[in-house]
Amino acid sequence: MNALTAPIGPADPAPHLSLTVTNIVASVRVADVLDLDHLARVIPGADYDKRRFSGLVYRRSSPKFAALVFTSGKVNLVGVRHPDAVAPALAALLEVLRTAGVDLAPDPQPRIVNLVASGSLGTGVSLLKLAFALDLENVEYEPEVFPGLVYRSGAGGVALVFTSGAMIVAGTLSIDQAQVVSDEVRHLVDRAGAWIRT
Repeated sequence: MNALTAPIGPADPAPHLSLTVTNIVASVRVADVLDLDHLARVIPGADYDKRRFSGLVYRRSSPKFAALVFTSGKVNLVGVRHPDAVAPALAALLEVLRTAGVDLAPDPQPRIVNLVASGSLGTGVSLLKLAFALDLENVEYEPEVFPGLVYRSGAGGVALVFTSGAMIVAGTLSIDQAQVVSDEVRHLVDRAGAWIRT
């Protein structure tokens, strides 16, 4: 049995849940202005239809990421799965833009604006019991609208908790912050006595 499959509850002192990063969004300004019509013509595979979306979408498989490129020179890199993969994704995009003739900013510095991670509490959770135990300002639970409980953490970020024990943490800036949110949820489930034992 490992930390994710062992029964969890007050008697289980395991310190952390194991989280897997599923998506990172990083924002960066690469230029003062970008001509998206020109870029759509010269960058192979670029997708730009201003009637559907105001930005150009560029996807790449190695390194794997997508870039949402805007006229303002701002770029959002999405689909990156590790903080260390942001710099190589940006370098690949900058090379494509340089080849397309873009006058690039001297030293674009990306910053992570959203990190999404998933994990499991290892056993089921009574969401109704948990919802009643939490402060109403921080929780949404409407099972007829959404099958999970939405918890807004004081540490920043949001946790989506499901009856199965699955959890998604979003709106954090680092894996450490996501871990704090997941640990907080685990503590709250413990305190509420909301574990479902099978």
